[in-house]
Amino acid sequence: MVVDGKGAAVRKAGWIVLGLTVAGLMTGCAGDPPAKQHHAVESKPEASHTPKRELPEGMHKLGESVTTEAKTWTLSPSTLTPVTPTSSAKGLPRGWRAAKLTWTLTNQTGEIQQLLDLTPTVRYGSMGRSAVTFTDTGIPGMPDSISSDPPRVKPGGAYTVTMGVAVPADAAGDPVTITTRPRTMFGATGDVAFFEGPFPGAPARKDVVLHPGPAAPEAKKTLAFGEWTSDQQLSVGNVRAEGTGDDGRPVYGADLTMFNDATDGSGPPYTPMKTAVRVYYGDQLKEADLVGALVPTADETAFIAPQRAATHHFRFALPGGTRPGTVTVEVRDLSTTLVTFEGKVSNRSS
Repeated sequence: MVVDGKGAAVRKAGWIVLGLTVAGLMTGCAGDPPAKQHHAVESKPEASHTPKRELPEGMHKLGESVTTEAKTWTLSPSTLTPVTPTSSAKGLPRGWRAAKLTWTLTNQTGEIQQLLDLTPTVRYGSMGRSAVTFTDTGIPGMPDSISSDPPRVKPGGAYTVTMGVAVPADAAGDPVTITTRPRTMFGATGDVAFFEGPFPGAPARKDVVLHPGPAAPEAKKTLAFGEWTSDQQLSVGNVRAEGTGDDGRPVYGADLTMFNDATDGSGPPYTPMKTAVRVYYGDQLKEADLVGALVPTADETAFIAPQRAATHHFRFALPGGTRPGTVTVEVRDLSTTLVTFEGKVSNRSS
């Protein structure tokens, strides 16, 4: 086909416009990625509908492996999977949801090693409330590694154990944080490791981190229930009536919550839970009787992951017929009082 001069000029102008259009899509610098391709990668939808969780430094997702104890062992916990408990289950509260995970402990040395005693601490939700571990058919739990005849693992070998974990029925989807600090028969404690993953049964919940409220002024000597210490790491709250004990006395409960504000590896990656509380009532500060387990004392595994909280629920009893009035709670670390909280509670159970 023959094209006259005018047609050739039009055709040439069209190629110029097309060339400018293509050039406009480029970054203008050789070797730089095209802007359009860059945006296309960013807008690509996620393959999974599960919310992405970016864990703080020092934490690991369930399913990841961690080398610990001077590179002697590799710890590999699986993700949590739901289970239906049998009539043989032990330690499982009525109505709680049940799940299990498998730990694989691999001996990385060239020598036979006595199995580590992991004794994991398990918490759930943004408040870091205590979950429970249970055993059942096919779920033997952690073996006794501190004994005269402990399990042993050959060089390069692995030991696998299945552990049961349970949380309240409404905690499905909550993050479960598991802390390990292995021990040996000599009593030496090892590296602290933190793992986290969602409890099965509901979509994983995004709100993992507790956001402590404003701290009380540093000069304030006695804090109100629900206030946080000046470093925003400690609070006592949710003080409420819980009915009557076996001896007929009124029983009350409260929550002690600690928050680890570490965000990176520049400081200690964990903080231990405080060790004790004392409860007083009335203007004369008569001491109440604590009921059940106290706050963990000298527990090597009672550590809190970075940007996570731990809550311990404690209970106390008052003499029969006593009006609760003002209740005062001392939080203590061994023989030292760390902070004092005070407030009023009612006789009405929540």
